[in-house]
Amino acid sequence: MKAFHLASFHNQQIFSIALKWIVALMALWSLVWSVQLFIAGNAYYSVKNNIDMWQQRPERATTEKIERALNKIETALSYFPKNALYYQVQGQLYEWKAYSVGEAGVSSDTQTAAFDSKRNLYQAFTAYEKSLELRPNWSGSWIGLASVKWKQRELDSAFYDYVTRAVDVGAQDAIVHKFIVEYGLDMFAARSVHYVKVKDLLKRHLDLGIQNPLSRNFVLEAIQKHSAEEVVCRWLNTSSYPVKKRIPNCVTYD
Repeated sequence: MKAFHLASFHNQQIFSIALKWIVALMALWSLVWSVQLFIAGNAYYSVKNNIDMWQQRPERATTEKIERALNKIETALSYFPKNALYYQVQGQLYEWKAYSVGEAGVSSDTQTAAFDSKRNLYQAFTAYEKSLELRPNWSGSWIGLASVKWKQRELDSAFYDYVTRAVDVGAQDAIVHKFIVEYGLDMFAARSVHYVKVKDLLKRHLDLGIQNPLSRNFVLEAIQKHSAEEVVCRWLNTSSYPVKKRIPNCVTYD
């Protein structure tokens, strides 16, 4: 009987020690995960702030700054390689790099700049595809694919399919309003045949974009940029008073 109690006590000690090790390992894993999350989160928000600034001041998007941002988002992806948002941001950075290289090429080797720009757009496209593999209903990445196609001047059936998919999964998203308004107004101003394909979407997302506080300023600035206040006012003649009153010189009714 005494031997039985000793064996039982010994087993309890082993179990207690094992449990302490398990708790310690779980705590260590939790600490490591928290540190990784902190580093990745800081990298993401730093990059996002840069992109937001570049959208307001494109001339600040230098190749050096974009490279630093790419390094940060790659660090975030090394910790969380299945994060669809990080791949979407990576795609945006490659688009900005293509823009930066293109701007630099104006005063340097145009042929080399064109090649580099094309390569960066390819990398952007690949990043958006990875994002969608992880999260197919992410409207921002569908818009990203469409954006790359537009920059490559490939306004084909695939381009319009990407736009349609973006609208299907994110009809109320600010990024969708912004892209459709920017693209639609550009096609209208250029008197392009592509305007006909997007005119109904353009009118709808002008309205929705002005309603949405996350896209409102962008949409209003796009209207002003194209001096399209009068025509947009006509397009939105059935929109609500709060929408129409934001368009300069637009006739509104109580």
